[in-house]
Amino acid sequence: MSLVRVDRLTHTYPGGVLALRHVDLELTPGERVAVMGRSGSGKTTLLNVLAGLETPTGGRVEIAGRDLALATGRDREAHRRAVAGYVWQQPEDGLLPGLTVLENVLVPMIGSPRPRRERLDVATRLLRAMRMEERLHQPASRLTPVETQRLAVAVALANAPRLLLADELTASLDWPAADELLGDVVALLEEIETAAVVVTHDPRVARYAGRVVLITNGIAVPVPAQRAAR
Repeated sequence: MSLVRVDRLTHTYPGGVLALRHVDLELTPGERVAVMGRSGSGKTTLLNVLAGLETPTGGRVEIAGRDLALATGRDREAHRRAVAGYVWQQPEDGLLPGLTVLENVLVPMIGSPRPRRERLDVATRLLRAMRMEERLHQPASRLTPVETQRLAVAVALANAPRLLLADELTASLDWPAADELLGDVVALLEEIETAAVVVTHDPRVARYAGRVVLITNGIAVPVPAQRAAR
């Protein structure tokens, strides 16, 4: 059964700017897909549609049984809270700099019926998987770039979403740090059985994906992961 089913997705911005045209995409639970393409090709627009941040102007976008093309604002908010975790291209945009590392991961769980002890355990496990256990009480504003990215991943996964959406996860990192981060993220995703769509311009990221989709001028074309990683 598909987790994500996108059929003939089209998105046009005000002023007639066509960002996506007739995009098809399907993901099964736990699958990882890398979306590649040049700047301005439509990669981030696709990610924002999958996150419910943009309402598509045409086509069908069904995730976990909800068609985001028809969803209300409240439905899309529920989608981002429970179904799709998002890591922004500037990861600090999803963090609260005045809070500690641990507090940042606890914030998405506000309102959860889970007991506080359980929420603390979840947050601690995520941060341990992201190698941040020694930074629990450090303010988010004092983290290095790679630590900020690791925290952003933990925050995005705090509510156990079925789908992780990440925009240029490694863009600000040198390759050794990026390589280590991607290995840790993949291990965590496999452990919690979460699917992922990762937007990237770096072909080396394709090594960590089961499939690659290349977007050119708003059109999506499947590419073998082995070829994309060269």
